[in-house]
Amino acid sequence: MTALTAPPAVQARLLELQDLDTRILQARTALARLRTDAEHADRQEADRAAEAALADATAAAEEADRQAASASEKAAATRARRDRTRERLAASGTSSRDLEGLAHEEQTLEALLAEHEEAALVAMQSADAAEQAVRAAQASLAEARHAVGERVAHLRATGQQVTLEGRELTARRAALAGLLPAPLLALYEKAREANGGIGAARLMGRCSSATGMELSPADIARITALPPEAVARCPESGAILVRG
Repeated sequence: MTALTAPPAVQARLLELQDLDTRILQARTALARLRTDAEHADRQEADRAAEAALADATAAAEEADRQAASASEKAAATRARRDRTRERLAASGTSSRDLEGLAHEEQTLEALLAEHEEAALVAMQSADAAEQAVRAAQASLAEARHAVGERVAHLRATGQQVTLEGRELTARRAALAGLLPAPLLALYEKAREANGGIGAARLMGRCSSATGMELSPADIARITALPPEAVARCPESGAILVRG
């Protein structure tokens, strides 16, 4: 207990002050959570993964394009050789022996051309599929970045709202604290610092709202014996007990 005194109505204002301090702390905690928002971090990670996936898809598409171009060039070169062989076959003055060799060469080139054209077709299909994969990766990245932007906008708006509320609460707190006697305010602040933010609590029947526990009969007897102006303290937490 303490010999400090204050009118009951003045003591009751400590509960208002405590409510403001609790709400200010909640606002600060909310701002801290916003700065370390898990969902924002997850969306940023998804954005980085989508960006990496796009880079991989782009590299794969470029390689597929190179392979398709190489296969097409090989088929074109084989086709040109076959066409030249056909021209020589069609030319007059070619001996029968040469004709036989050219015919065999044409057959070989025709078979080789079929292989090269098939390979070129497969390579072109792979290049088309790789390009589709790039477009899908681009869409995924755009979606991921949109999600990040939405979350950032939400966090910014919420942060502004909480900050404004915190400033209003702080102003109200300063005005209310200015109405309290300095010794009473100092005792409240000391109790709040030592008790995890709880500097004043209400005595509700036999229970202290600072701890939620019922006081002993001896403590209740000592508190109720005090005059109304006497400032009572919670024996468990040290918080100022507001009676009535």
